[in-house]
Amino acid sequence: MPSPQQPFGTVVSSIGVNLRKYPSTDSAITGTRSHGAEIGLKSKVHAQVIDGNSIWYLLRDEPVWVSARHVDNTGQVPLSKDVEPAQPVG
Repeated sequence: MPSPQQPFGTVVSSIGVNLRKYPSTDSAITGTRSHGAEIGLKSKVHAQVIDGNSIWYLLRDEPVWVSARHVDNTGQVPLSKDVEPAQPVG
């Protein structure tokens, strides 16, 4: 199976990673991805520090966040402030 377009991440945590509504472990878990899963990354922010890493990634295909501590990224992931906002439909 080919890798997703860049930037993307590969889950490196042996137990997988939680998908969160906001970039914090206090936020609701909305799903999970297993070890080795490849996920498209839209942007990143600095938020809650997890094991010395303050970066959280926003997924490209759904509005959820993962801690970068558990993901190796491929390609340049822009800061959220540098990403074009979604255009309204209609």
